[in-house]
Amino acid sequence: MSRPRLRHLVLVGAGTVLVGTGLLLPAEQPRAAAPDFAAAPPAATSSAPPLQPPSAPATPQPPDTPQPPVTTPPPPPIVPVAAAPVSVVLPASADPVPLEPVGTLSSGALLLPERPTVLGWFAAGAAPGDPAGTAVIAGHIDSAVYGAGPLEGLLALDPGDVVAVTDAAGVAHRYAVASRTSYPKASGGVPAETFTRDGPPQLALMTCGGAFDERTGNYADNVVVLATPVA
Repeated sequence: MSRPRLRHLVLVGAGTVLVGTGLLLPAEQPRAAAPDFAAAPPAATSSAPPLQPPSAPATPQPPDTPQPPVTTPPPPPIVPVAAAPVSVVLPASADPVPLEPVGTLSSGALLLPERPTVLGWFAAGAAPGDPAGTAVIAGHIDSAVYGAGPLEGLLALDPGDVVAVTDAAGVAHRYAVASRTSYPKASGGVPAETFTRDGPPQLALMTCGGAFDERTGNYADNVVVLATPVA
């Protein structure tokens, strides 16, 4: 008897997006006005001429010192940002698999497309073709309703196998498989640093794997295949 297929497989991950806030300081208020002194009272009547303070000798002014020209720093270089990915071609098939942008649930688990034949790209992370960070693509390995998906072949990928991701601009980004690791869900699943937007550019393909629990209808592991850009 064939084992039942799991309809909803959840990849456990940690993808937190922090939205920076800009603190706008109010404009500096003017200082309090200096007190307005009243006019001096009239002096007592006298036939002597009023005393005049001696005039101070003129102070010679130094010649104008030439000021260096004001230079503005050059603008920072523009870092190209890749377009959103729309499809991926895996080594087991020449047919492109559609991609949809996905986010996370409140639990931190990736909210993936229901059909295993459609994969999810973690839109809050890096995109394939970005100069830094890990682009995450994940999906269900199979389904009781829709059957097996293309990520079933993830478990058979070998180092050096090429994965091609095409973005919305029509640019194909090629990656060579570097490693495959299984993370037990009971131990927390995929490490949070897998979802980084820093570090060297790479691609992470994720699905479920390991032993299938007939009682719970879950697989024991998350499988992560890391691939590096092909020049």
